[in-house]
Amino acid sequence: MQSLRSFLMPLAVLAGLSACAPMPGEEFINQGRQSTLQGDWDGSINALNQALKMAKDDEVFYYSFFRRCDAYTWKGLIKNALEDCNSSIRAMPEFYGYPYAARGRVFALMGQHVWALEDYNVASRLKSARFGYMLDSATVLAYGGKARIFATSPEDGLRNAEKGIEFAKAAVGYEEYVKTPAHKILNRDTLAAAYAEAGKFSEAVAEQKKTIAMIRENGWESVTYGGRPLLSILNRHLNRFEAGQPLRGGIY
Repeated sequence: MQSLRSFLMPLAVLAGLSACAPMPGEEFINQGRQSTLQGDWDGSINALNQALKMAKDDEVFYYSFFRRCDAYTWKGLIKNALEDCNSSIRAMPEFYGYPYAARGRVFALMGQHVWALEDYNVASRLKSARFGYMLDSATVLAYGGKARIFATSPEDGLRNAEKGIEFAKAAVGYEEYVKTPAHKILNRDTLAAAYAEAGKFSEAVAEQKKTIAMIRENGWESVTYGGRPLLSILNRHLNRFEAGQPLRGGIY
């Protein structure tokens, strides 16, 4: 597993977005960022729609499309999400790993787990930038996504409890580079799922209870996936772990 320290290196190519006058549409990307931090997927999508209407620069198209892809995914609108991730990649191919990490989730939700793993590998290779309105490390999201497949894939040949725990621990361990509450919650749920896949149900239960407590302590009860509170999804997973049952499929 490659080090995450490399994605903290200064990246001069982004100076135009962070230090110069705002590009057309950039202010709406920032508005979408704030909505995402609150788990307000509709607010994020609306802001990014405005960003795309004003966009003239490839960078604005790139960031708007993949951020909207992420919001569509949390809403459960997978077809919309896939179109936006592809549009982000077409706008600036091989730029950074964000749209590949986002598209990896979409592929996983479509049941295309091999494609998802390939995208997560690309996301890790291309790494991330740290500046202005970026929220989450693409590398950390890729770690969490790979862990989810290793822990919960319905395909026996893809599940690997040891790798699931390794990557989930990395995703949670580097949580400081993830700002979106929904992703923090999902990565921690994945760690519990990886413990369950390994038959370590007491660890799975303990981890899940910690995550549920974290949601309540931070006031994240309103954060949803597909219109359902993540808290209720995690409680359902907790019931499975307490019954000695691993997860299969579901959210990614």
